[in-house]
Amino acid sequence: MKTMFVLMLSILFVPLTFTSLTFAEAYTQWSLPEGAKVRLGKGRVNGLVYSPDGKYLAVVSNIGTWLYDTESYQEHALLIIRHTSRVWSVSFSPDGRTLASGSTDNTIRLWSVETGQTLKTLKGHKGDVCGISFSPDGQTLASRSWEDDIVFLWDVSEVVGIR
Repeated sequence: MKTMFVLMLSILFVPLTFTSLTFAEAYTQWSLPEGAKVRLGKGRVNGLVYSPDGKYLAVVSNIGTWLYDTESYQEHALLIIRHTSRVWSVSFSPDGRTLASGSTDNTIRLWSVETGQTLKTLKGHKGDVCGISFSPDGQTLASRSWEDDIVFLWDVSEVVGIR
């Protein structure tokens, strides 16, 4: 019985040891429809936005917010450690140095695109933050929640370093 078990495991797992690791790395090319360049996103994708200069693409999923370099399509950063729940919305500041994310934990996080660190947490909504957008000058952030059914305007000029 023990010999049969070992034999079955060998039959199942030995071929996997010889499978190329590039198979796992090539997920960005799986099942691409005609005309598509690459497949990005891990987990359930809730939103996405390009940085103003086009250097990054932020993809919001239930795992976190992934920042991808748009030239190489490689992951630049994963912003995950501060929100305690799903992220629904994301917006880049006009200068592209700050990313804002709105979550079902009722908060907005401002992130440094360069370092991936949280700059500030904005609290005040009574429900999921489902929409956020920076003003063209980057000094104000507008946010909307499902529960509040109102829009808050936040002064973020000092946080994001715009004077």
